[in-house]
Amino acid sequence: MKLREVVDAAAVVTYDGMLNPDISMVSDDSRTVKKDGMFIAIDGYRDSGLRYIDDAVSRGAAAVVVENGLRVKVPYSVALCTTRSARQSALYVSRAFFGHPSGSFRLVGVTGTNGKTTVTYLLEAILRDAGFNPGVIGTISYRYNDTAVKADNTTPDPIAIQRLFAGMRDGGITHAVMEVSSHALAMDRVLPGDFDYAVFTNLSQDHLDFHSSMDDYFRAKSKLFTGLHKGAGTVINADDPYGRKLLNITGIKQTTYGLNRGADFTAHDYKLSISGTRFFINKTPYETRLVGVHNIYNILSAVALARAMGIEEKTVQNTIRDVVTVPGRFERVPGGLGFHIFVDYAHTPDALLHLLNAAVALKEGRIITVFGCGGDRDRTKRPKMGKIVEERSDMAIVTSDNPRTEDPLAIIEDIKKGLSGDNHIIIPDRREAIYCAIELAQKDDIVLIAGKGHEDYQVLGTKKVHFDDREIARKAIQRFRIKGI
Repeated sequence: MKLREVVDAAAVVTYDGMLNPDISMVSDDSRTVKKDGMFIAIDGYRDSGLRYIDDAVSRGAAAVVVENGLRVKVPYSVALCTTRSARQSALYVSRAFFGHPSGSFRLVGVTGTNGKTTVTYLLEAILRDAGFNPGVIGTISYRYNDTAVKADNTTPDPIAIQRLFAGMRDGGITHAVMEVSSHALAMDRVLPGDFDYAVFTNLSQDHLDFHSSMDDYFRAKSKLFTGLHKGAGTVINADDPYGRKLLNITGIKQTTYGLNRGADFTAHDYKLSISGTRFFINKTPYETRLVGVHNIYNILSAVALARAMGIEEKTVQNTIRDVVTVPGRFERVPGGLGFHIFVDYAHTPDALLHLLNAAVALKEGRIITVFGCGGDRDRTKRPKMGKIVEERSDMAIVTSDNPRTEDPLAIIEDIKKGLSGDNHIIIPDRREAIYCAIELAQKDDIVLIAGKGHEDYQVLGTKKVHFDDREIARKAIQRFRIKGI
């Protein structure tokens, strides 16, 4: 594709020079630039792409994009382009370079603080059972056909997204279901007008290390809904106060769901058990092996969207019945020791509250909860999480999560500010904490291991080391089975 074709299609980049090279690829990372590539120099939060222009040129860049007004020198053989926002141009340039790939399939965006991953898994299964060929971009992985890539971010960078979309288009994908984070919306990683459907799950405290306030967090989320094209549709949780705010500012076709009467899709007469849930949606019976009221909300959103898409209700019923689990979301660790172990990704106050409320509704014995808080993230939620866990657990075991560059003991000190009872233990080593919980558990107890869910690593400093809560729990079970405990 010629440079001028890219520039004209992107519409956010200016180029007044004479050169018009073929562009072979687009990158905002100089290390990945190849011959005849276009390098976009983004001024990031931790580093500036301007520092790497020479590196990009040395690797064969034929064009460089910088922001207006910046004084930059490049060789005469390299085209120098300008833009108002380098970050935004990465989206528009890559979208143009790959030929607007998402226009070839139906694009679904799922956003909210909690539930996004479960909803995308449910939608993927429903679409497949309905005879479609879905792809998913989410927290756990980016996957379509035989391609599956472990996710680094809930929503990847814009160039990676458009590359994935191009692969999906070329692979015959009919629907792409995507978790859309607030970071992605605030940082122009996605274009809301490309989405055909937007789903809102809920909003509660999270990412306040990035957003200045809950209002700012909501504004970022709302961009997905206010920027949709006129023929798009929305599915919104009407029980959530922020969902009701969205209903007032979104002019696109709306479908609502909730447990309260008045929503388009309402769940009622639900029966919860440790092995699954039975309930009705608009008088139609449903059953699932997923556990807890929070999963009724997740199922409601998926059902509402599927029905809005015209998928037959019987197909939806059968899929919901057949879904066994979602990785790291109230995921059971089988053990056979007479008690129940679940691993969950809950790492916000609201997610922990939903998780523990689900456990309380199911408990026959005690609830033992292992949890910690991530480092280099919103510190204000740490005491809140400690308070929630201690109040709703018979035993809370406070440990490390992903401390990153923070001192794990300092993080625990923040958590302890929310603890006031005597039903907690501090065990900084996460492996020891999980072993302790399983050793303490007795018949009919519920052991919750919260915070990391599907993750198979722990971030210590700036390094990732292998660590999987499910794997550690299985090893603990095996050890205590051998010992006869």
